[in-house]
Amino acid sequence: MMKNLLKTNLVIGVRSYVYPIYVLIGLAYGLMLMAFPEQYLPAMVPIFLLFEPGLVGFMFVGTEIFAEKKDGAIGALAVTPMDWKSYIIAKTLLLSVLSIIGAILIMAIGTRSLNGLPYVIIGVFLVSVVYTLLGIGISAKYHDLDDYFVPILAVMVVSLLPFAHYHGYLTHSVWKALYIVPSYPALYFFKAPFEEISRGTLALSGIALLLWSAIAYHLAKIRFYKYAVEGLR
Repeated sequence: MMKNLLKTNLVIGVRSYVYPIYVLIGLAYGLMLMAFPEQYLPAMVPIFLLFEPGLVGFMFVGTEIFAEKKDGAIGALAVTPMDWKSYIIAKTLLLSVLSIIGAILIMAIGTRSLNGLPYVIIGVFLVSVVYTLLGIGISAKYHDLDDYFVPILAVMVVSLLPFAHYHGYLTHSVWKALYIVPSYPALYFFKAPFEEISRGTLALSGIALLLWSAIAYHLAKIRFYKYAVEGLR
């Protein structure tokens, strides 16, 4: 079942140009980073790495679900004895793999180096899982990108705030609440190629993203079945 779902999602994603565009965005980000002087890369690369698997993935998975609703794919699958958990996992795995490809392009082209790539791959995979699952859970209630725009904007703003806090722009103690935002632990993985990050910090960051993955999966499972499968309003 999982193999067939992965194959089906891959074919649909390629035919609809969603997946090729996803990879091309990673290529474009890498080319954009080439325009920055080398001293700015430690600050800019992590932002682009978050945009690729996180914010772009959050938007694209919603677009996929809208398309599958409109062409009747979800409605057709709803009458089959399919395990919807497998559907959610298959879509999440595919987008996570594409995110890794995009991250490699960003590092290889944008920094002309693959130093610290294992840290980046781990961070990208985990944060992609979180944001893709959140995208599935949140977008399930909407029917087009216009309705989904406000959630996208809200997630984008909140997810970028940890960068400002990390670099010392948000100094009030109240901003420590940003540590719970999933982009914050991901930031440590994306910073690891450029500065010394302790293994303890990376381990805690990984645990935090795994916890977020569990929360996001639970949200996606409940909301997707409620709104996309059953069609409740």
